[in-house]
Amino acid sequence: MRSPTTPLDTPSTPRTLDTPRTLGTLRTLGTLTAATLLTLGLGGSAHASSGELVINGHPIHDPSGCVLHDGPAAVTNHTDSPVFITSGRWCTGEVIGVIHSGETRYAPFTSNILAP
Repeated sequence: MRSPTTPLDTPSTPRTLDTPRTLGTLRTLGTLTAATLLTLGLGGSAHASSGELVINGHPIHDPSGCVLHDGPAAVTNHTDSPVFITSGRWCTGEVIGVIHSGETRYAPFTSNILAP
């Protein structure tokens, strides 16, 4: 029988940062921080994208911030900077795609477009 003072029996054994729950929390915090910085313009240019973003044939002139769309979307970027496809509503979640100037990409149903 082990003594009650072994590290396995001690209830105050510190948790390491490599547990699945901790890694998921850190990943979420990192993603939210990055999205916030991009939304506030601290991670990129100091102005809105110049040009036009076309979502399912509907143009958005000089897009800025989070652009919401309903359903799957064909997105064409005619701006002077890349835009990002995010995995959650209101541009939360991970960046799951980048649409560079002159490109058209498919954005899934549950995504939104972030134009920094």
